[in-house]
Amino acid sequence: MKLRWFAAIVLVIDILALAVVAGAYLGSDEREASTGLELNRTPPTPGATVPILKLYTTPTGPVRLIDGRIVGDVDVENGSLTMLHFNGSGYVDLSDSIGEIGELKEGSISVVFRYEESDQNVLPILYFGDKEGKNLFIIEIGHRGENNRRLYVTWIPEGDKPALCFDSGFNLKPGRWYHLVVVVSENGNTAYLNGREMTWRHYNFGNESMRLFFANMPKKELSTLGYGKTADSITPEFLYFHGDIADLRVYPWPLSGEDVKSLLEEIRSRN
Repeated sequence: MKLRWFAAIVLVIDILALAVVAGAYLGSDEREASTGLELNRTPPTPGATVPILKLYTTPTGPVRLIDGRIVGDVDVENGSLTMLHFNGSGYVDLSDSIGEIGELKEGSISVVFRYEESDQNVLPILYFGDKEGKNLFIIEIGHRGENNRRLYVTWIPEGDKPALCFDSGFNLKPGRWYHLVVVVSENGNTAYLNGREMTWRHYNFGNESMRLFFANMPKKELSTLGYGKTADSITPEFLYFHGDIADLRVYPWPLSGEDVKSLLEEIRSRN
């Protein structure tokens, strides 16, 4: 399966990089960019394991491939490492990665995704925390409020109350591909959407100087792709993702802006 980046889209992304300040001011959806990606879907046997997570060891070292276990109905691209389709009735259990990433106090998470619309208020992309959803880290689409389809990154270390939470500041569009990189360093936290730092991001809790990552979850019991929840007041129960997720990576160090650009170019080059 191939990530097909059309020349016009590449040009749009480069032009938008020049307009990020204006876009942030105006609240324009031009802060987004998209790419074409298709899946040749092959449903695996429930309970099967497939390599899902790329864990980078050092900038020049080897990459560890960590398996995820298919739970329920998830389609996997034939022959691919990370291409997955979620129809709202299955997810990937990545709990075998907890021992590898659970003590990271800083680092980076990279994921490519697009969502399909549903009647859920929240569409969980990546979840890490306990099995009850009382302390957790989550990347999700949607939150409280009608027609809310912002992108949220949230840490709830304990007590069902977020300590740190920021959102994209605008609604993401269904069917459009996005590349997100979340970065936590000794200087705090930030994120990049489609190659550009989200300087316009909105903090609902906490601020950009706070440093929370996987290690800050007191109970590390469950890690999932396409399944999760946030605070009980928003999602009392665990929910499933609707859409596609690809190319999940974790780096045990904070990526720079140039690193993120290089990563985006790597994704673009898969023609």
